Formats: sequence, structure tokens, C-alpha cells
Amino acid sequence: MNETVQKKVLLACFYHETHTFLSQKTGVEQFAEAGIMIGRDLITNNIDNGSPTDGFLSCAAEQNWEIIPSIQMTASPSGTVTDEAIRFFDTHFFETFELECQNLDGIFLVLHGAMVGESVNDVEGALLKKIHNRLKIKSIDIPVVAVIDLHANVSSDMTDFSTCIYSYRKNPHSDARDSAVEAARLLGQFMDDEQTVSQCHLATRYVIPPTGLGTALDPMKSVQERARKLESSDPDLLCINVMGGYAYADIPDCGFSINCCTRGPIPVANAYLLELLGVFEVHLRDAYPVEDSLEDVLITIDQTPRSEGPVLLIEPADNIGGGAPGDGTGILGPLLATGRKGIVAIINDAEAAEFCHKVGLDAQVNLRIGAKTDIYHGEPVTIDATVHHISDGKFDLENKKSHLASMMGIHINMGLSAVIMNAQATILLTSRKIPPMDLGQLHSQGITPEKADLIIIKAAVSHKDAYDPIAAASYYIDSDGLCSSNLNKLPYIKLLGKQVSVC
Repeated sequence: MNETVQKKVLLACFYHETHTFLSQKTGVEQFAEAGIMIGRDLITNNIDNGSPTDGFLSCAAEQNWEIIPSIQMTASPSGTVTDEAIRFFDTHFFETFELECQNLDGIFLVLHGAMVGESVNDVEGALLKKIHNRLKIKSIDIPVVAVIDLHANVSSDMTDFSTCIYSYRKNPHSDARDSAVEAARLLGQFMDDEQTVSQCHLATRYVIPPTGLGTALDPMKSVQERARKLESSDPDLLCINVMGGYAYADIPDCGFSINCCTRGPIPVANAYLLELLGVFEVHLRDAYPVEDSLEDVLITIDQTPRSEGPVLLIEPADNIGGGAPGDGTGILGPLLATGRKGIVAIINDAEAAEFCHKVGLDAQVNLRIGAKTDIYHGEPVTIDATVHHISDGKFDLENKKSHLASMMGIHINMGLSAVIMNAQATILLTSRKIPPMDLGQLHSQGITPEKADLIIIKAAVSHKDAYDPIAAASYYIDSDGLCSSNLNKLPYIKLLGKQVSVC
């Protein structure tokens, strides 16, 4: 009886959502903050951490694949990635590739899909093209599969030079790990079955702000529902990806797109994509939500009967998960000026957090907090307060399927952190910006958000799984910042022919 030959799969991760309007670059140092992993560390550091890489590893273990680990580089959403950082990844990845390529049965990549470099607009497409060309030169025919974020700006190179890309279906991304498992299962099919598959891609002219891309609401809800029905009705369809896109990347491929992987006729697949675009366009106005001023929202809050729980004041213009610095004061400053009490907020301010550590617990401090990264997110707020709590900023996610797990795993490090309090507010100061996607961020620092009156949330959609269950109400506030939902505020250059707002 012949034993099944163990499959060998090359694994790598290169993950970054690039905000090209930010002046600060993202280099090797910024990737190192999240932990650059090379070789076996890529496996040992991801097992059971809730990440997409963990999802792939669990499927690989079930299938008894031999994993050839190369390199993992991830960084929080931030500015343009340096050429040096891209070269660093390429050097390590292709060293492993050259050593192992003749023995490989497949390649699996964990990507974001919205990475922009100093010299290249489409980092993932360029990477996939380089892999494709090297395989072709060596006459090696193996599948290359990637799992990507729902906010990817998908290019034709990404579909032309891979066997299959598979995206998250949900926003918030509670299914990131599960999506990687599904992508890995498809890789397994491709390695076992030589039947030809094709990918079809439909770019569109629509650029949607993150606030319009939640999958519990239209347009994404209806498009995703129809996509899943098409998948279940046509056995040739392996996957359909409804790509929300990432609006803050000024590149030609920015925006909403749809693609699929099929064993069936390409004209049929293309017809599916056009049908889904039609569903999207029916709900187009819902993709551009209108936000209100803080003044108007506070009037509404005062005039509306209130159930138990805090009111969320959402500040998408300083959306940390979208790349903003997390130190915006566009809501905090004016809110404190009203004299309101029971406020909870998080401000990314390493300088202030470090000072609190120096003076120690119970110290009375006069601080200027926030708005220290750039000129686009308000002005520092002066506050008198008491240092209530200090820590190293490390915590584990309470929700292991949190959107945050898709970016960082379940073990989170905010850097040196401090909680300051006065009669009006409880404010968590962090040294590393961490998106507000899990209540463990506050609970771990002795803050009980459930008892707050008003909570400032620097997010667009990704906070919802954590904060909506405890909230009495939620309001989106228009404020200054480089993740504004009003895309007309941003100085796009490369989006010729794109529609970025609806009147």
C-alpha cells in the first residue's frame, strides 16, 4: 500500500494597510514593533493566537502538510511603506523560495491587500508577479493562494498572478482566522486536483469611506448575501470576494471591487460580478453616511430618552484601524469644554504616558495630551488630573475573534500606558496606537466602560462587536482628521475617473 506523500507549503505573511496621506513612513522599525518573525518563529509565535496565520497553520496540521516558514512582517495601519522594508521582506522570502522551490507543492501568503510602497503602488500585486515569474522561469507549476482583508484594493495583477485570493467576508473582521482556514482548504484542493481554475476581477469607479463598509448594513450586506447565494448555487464557483477597498490609499486601484475564482466558464463568472455590481449600485447612497457635528449630537442626546449604558461618540476621522494616529482631540477638547462628566477616552500619547510613569501613582498632573503627531488632528488639550493607574500596556483579547485578532493576534501591547482621572473624564494614555476593537483594552487598565456616560471611539466600524452590546446609543461625529468620511477633504491625485462622494 502506497503512503500519501506529505505536501510541502511555503508560508509567508506581509501585512499592512497603507494610508498614503500620512507624512510618517512605515519602515523596518515599525514592522519590528509587531515582531518580525523569520523561520520557525513564524510557526511557534502564531499557533493559537487567533490570527489568519494561525488559521492556516491549524488547517495545515489537519492535512499533515510540511510547512516551510519564510518571514512574517506586520505593522499597524500607517504611512507609506519604505522601499527598505519591502526589500527586507523580499530578501528573506526569496532566499527561502530559491532554496525550497523545487520541492514545493504550494505557496500560501497572508496579505492585507492595501499596501503601498515608496516606489510601487501595488505591493501585493508586485510580489505575486515576482513569484509567478520565478516559478515560470523554473518551469514549476504549483498553486499560489493568499488570504486578504476585506479592505484590500485589489488589482488585476493580484488576480492574474495568483491561483486564488480569498477575502474576509465580515466587517468587523470576526472571520479573519476562518477565512484563512477556507483559503488553506482551497490550496489543498488545488494541490490535489490539476483541474484548471480562473480568477475574474471587476474594478469599479467607487471609493467608499470605511464608515460605509460595515457588512451588517447596506450596501455591503446585500452584496455579500447575494454573493453567498451565487456561491452555493454554482458548484464551479470556489469563492466570490466582495472587496470594500481602502479609501486612504491614493493609487489607481483604490476602491470597491469584486472578484471570483471559478472552474466554470469565464463569461458566466463575469456575469456574476456584473450582477453583484448592480446590487451594490442600488444601495450606493448608503455607502456614504452623513456625520453630524458634536454640538448637534449633544442636543440630540439631551432630548432623547435614554436606556441603560454609555453613549458612543464615534470619531472616524481619527480611526486608528484606518491608519490615523489615535491622538486626535477634535471631540475630546470640545466635549471637556462643555463641562460634561462621565467621559471615557483613549489617547495615543507616548510622551504623556511616560511622564505619568515617572511621577507615579496618585500624582497630580497638569498635562497637554494629544494632537502631537501632525497638524491634522486638532490641538493638544490641557488637563489637570490624577494618575490613577500605570502599566506596561499588555493585555489579552477578551473576544478571541475580535477584529483586532486579524491584525495583531490575541496578545496586545499598547506600550507604557497610564490612566488619568478628574471630575469629568477617565482617559487611557497609550504609547502605541491600538484600535478600540476589544473591551479588554479598557478592562485591563481598571476602566469600566459599561459605567461611563460618554465614550469617545476612534474607529469607523471595527469597534462595533465590542462596544455596541454595551451601548445605549451611538453617534458618528464629523471632526478633523485624515480618516475623514468626507473623502472630498483629501488631496487625491491618482484617482482619475473615480467617484469618491455622492451628493
